[in-house]
Amino acid sequence: MSKFIALTRVLLKTGTGSSGGKKNKKQIKGILLGLILVLALTPMAIEFGKFVSVAYDGLHAMGQEAVILGFGLSIVCVVIFFFGIFYAMGIFYFSMDVENLLPLPFKPWHIMGAKFAVVLIYEYLTELIFFLPTIIAYGIKSSGGVLYYTYAVIIFLLLPILPLVIASVINMVIMRFTNIAKNKDRFRLVGGLIAMGFAVGINIYTQRFSQDINGSEITKMFAEGNNSLVDLATKMFPSTKIAVNSLINTTNIQGFINLILFIIITVAALMIFIILGQTLYFKGVMGVSETSSKRKILTSSELIKNTTQNSSLKVYIFKELKLLFRTPIYFINCVIMNFLWPVFLLIPIFSQKGGSAQLKMLTEFLQNSKSSGIALGGFFAFMMFVSCSNAIATTAISREGKNLYILKYIPMKYKDQLMAKVLSAVVLGVAGMLMVCIVAIVLLKVPFDLVLLMIIVGILGILFTSFIGIFIDLNFPKLQWDTEQKAVKQNLNVLISMIICVALGGLTAFMVIKLQLTKWAVFALILAVFTIVDLLLYYLLGTKGVKMLRKIES
Repeated sequence: MSKFIALTRVLLKTGTGSSGGKKNKKQIKGILLGLILVLALTPMAIEFGKFVSVAYDGLHAMGQEAVILGFGLSIVCVVIFFFGIFYAMGIFYFSMDVENLLPLPFKPWHIMGAKFAVVLIYEYLTELIFFLPTIIAYGIKSSGGVLYYTYAVIIFLLLPILPLVIASVINMVIMRFTNIAKNKDRFRLVGGLIAMGFAVGINIYTQRFSQDINGSEITKMFAEGNNSLVDLATKMFPSTKIAVNSLINTTNIQGFINLILFIIITVAALMIFIILGQTLYFKGVMGVSETSSKRKILTSSELIKNTTQNSSLKVYIFKELKLLFRTPIYFINCVIMNFLWPVFLLIPIFSQKGGSAQLKMLTEFLQNSKSSGIALGGFFAFMMFVSCSNAIATTAISREGKNLYILKYIPMKYKDQLMAKVLSAVVLGVAGMLMVCIVAIVLLKVPFDLVLLMIIVGILGILFTSFIGIFIDLNFPKLQWDTEQKAVKQNLNVLISMIICVALGGLTAFMVIKLQLTKWAVFALILAVFTIVDLLLYYLLGTKGVKMLRKIES
């Protein structure tokens, strides 16, 4: 057990990038980043707690207050499962430390357990935002005693384990059979996409599940009282029903029995994970660093084509794009995310029984000239969110890692190198935006002039988020990492960028709705403000940004 704890601590420490020189400076930056996150997320958690408190009053009058805990726990489990697919894939497979750990005096379960613990600790952050306000607000409103909060702490610690076990086992089954191919990176990439398909499938299932519920049955359950809706709320993740029964029965033996049963199920899930892991995981991860190569004899025309001098900026952009596409963890977390959000938008429409009617209503809304201003402002805010969540610009410097010094020897000005990194994010952001626009034209029959305005304001928003992202990464580069997973998924710069960009995008959309601006007024406002801001950021990137990059290298 001591080896397991020691390995977990090492993986967490290396994951934060805390090792290396300038320790005090990094600790200060880490504290500042932590404070920023606390300040940014606390208002969200408080508002969520207030919502739970208000909902409790209405449901308590009908004897259905426990449905709050049921839906809260179920939603948290689904979210943890969804993100667990990505986190587990990265830490278990795309982390390059596995082959370094194998020769060390660790048992297989030490390595698997430590990696699972790292993923689990990151998932606790998800619980802090959504689950903690729920159990606190419910405890206050229901006058929960010491036993309630004791049970709540135990459930808080154990709740993410089962969904993470399911996500990890799915990954292990998929990746076990991708290791047989010559091109391991390509097959691991396919395995990652299949795992993402599982996650999207779960999303569709939950949408369809909500549609299969009979309205008369819900009315009957409301009339019954006595928290009869808990069964309905916990169907998405049945294990949560046991946890809810434990929390609402803390004053009698039934609560204790349910708590013990929940613990037994969680421990059993961990045992199954370890048993399956020893059969599947190590066979799938062996040779993780090996890659294949193919040798091709070039013809004279191909040689001339490949050696023709080209624009240095263009070549550098293509270099960045090739790296993003060829590296599985970058492709899944940076590239594919640009095209995944439109899919998530379409899932609620096509997975519901009344989807065609909703599609028709949305089409009428977008074709209405009175609401086109809101549509344009909402599209701008949406593109701000999508482009800042892809982490391309926000990790552009961090992805260089220990090889940052190589930038000195590239025959390009620092300004051009930085701009190439920005434009690589813009290229993929625009590609994702065009996909959304095509869907809008084909399915929603959006007028062409509105689509054209959307493209222009979308480009301005993507440029803004890309500039902001690289400035954040220049300020807080995460260069101490031994796996691409840590450079992208364990990089707080991405969250900081999202907070800033989503806040500005949301503020813009709020002003449009509040002032009821027309589409041309919205277009003029965004064009004027963000053109000036983007030009200013471009100037600062060539002056202040270059100085910051030189300071990092020194």
